[in-house]
Amino acid sequence: MQRYRTWIELNERALTNNIKSLNALLDSNARFCAVVKGNAYGHGLKEITQMVSRSGVDAFAVDDIDDALTLRESFPSTLIIVLGYTLFDRFKDALRAKIHLTLYDKEGIEQAQSVGKASARPFPIHLKIETGTCRQGILIEDLEDIIRLLQRSEAVKVMGVSTHFANVEDTSDPEYAGSQFALFQESISQLKRYGIDPAWKHCACSAAIILYPQTHQTLVRAGISLYGIWPSELVENTVRNQGFSCDLQPVLTWKTRIAQIKSVRMGTPIGYGLTQVMKRNGRVAIMPVGYWDGYDRSLSSIGEVLIKGYRCKVLGRICMNMSIVDVSEVPQPEKEDEIILLGVDGRQKISSEDIARKIDTISYEILTRINPLLPRVVIA
Repeated sequence: MQRYRTWIELNERALTNNIKSLNALLDSNARFCAVVKGNAYGHGLKEITQMVSRSGVDAFAVDDIDDALTLRESFPSTLIIVLGYTLFDRFKDALRAKIHLTLYDKEGIEQAQSVGKASARPFPIHLKIETGTCRQGILIEDLEDIIRLLQRSEAVKVMGVSTHFANVEDTSDPEYAGSQFALFQESISQLKRYGIDPAWKHCACSAAIILYPQTHQTLVRAGISLYGIWPSELVENTVRNQGFSCDLQPVLTWKTRIAQIKSVRMGTPIGYGLTQVMKRNGRVAIMPVGYWDGYDRSLSSIGEVLIKGYRCKVLGRICMNMSIVDVSEVPQPEKEDEIILLGVDGRQKISSEDIARKIDTISYEILTRINPLLPRVVIA
């Protein structure tokens, strides 16, 4: 008896392999932080963190305080870092749960000082240094003023310092990432001159973990690579061409089922807007998945799925909860046969990178847009 019509399968062996492969690149000083923001890059926060914990990582990083508090319920003693913006009203929640907040301006530090002082507890923070991405962060020229504020803020404890690379995935031009890293090192030295030496120094994302060991510091942040996806094609090619040792295996497979099969005559209009017609007599299958599920509407008429190891074209427009595919070449398709939207079927594969190339985006977006309400099934 089949339980789900559309679902996500998560391969725990692949996840464990990825953690081992990435850990093997680290020296003894660096600890491993699993970045699980964006519902664990669309994979499922609860399921991924439970699997990751069995592999023994050192920390979790999320984007917002609510995800951090959810994790704290299951992981009472694990280091949890909020990378994104936290509303001032939520600082008390963070302190109570021993969550480390990323701060990057005077107002945030003053709020942490106020909450920490009122609670008679040191407020743990990570300073974010802006080195060239032009997002949140303290400019190098403003760092001395921030340090003076920290010296007056006895209820604030600087536990970490971080930055984020803008184009480290572009291995054809490593100079900019190198300049960012130099600025980060300069900021660390400046903090040390004033007696601030945080335990957690972190800037290495997936590409930097794989290619630039000098950036590892005391903590690395494994995001997309944790899930078995290369940060970019350039990174993957560099690894292959230069003989680096890094084996990444995709964790996620996205499946649905055939809801109906019908014979269709040549010239029959397909779907909303009559945007496509059958070019021959054939068969179509209706699949119960659409843009509500996260199957991008831009895949209308150009997407492909796998059925019994055969590649089948998406016909017409993707609907909210349904889509139509051509199964004319599939031998004896049947109602409730599995359909692979993303994953491997026999010798055929559809990757998040494949889908991303079709609609001019990145694999990150393909994965994080998968509806969080779809069932996640862990495959041991």
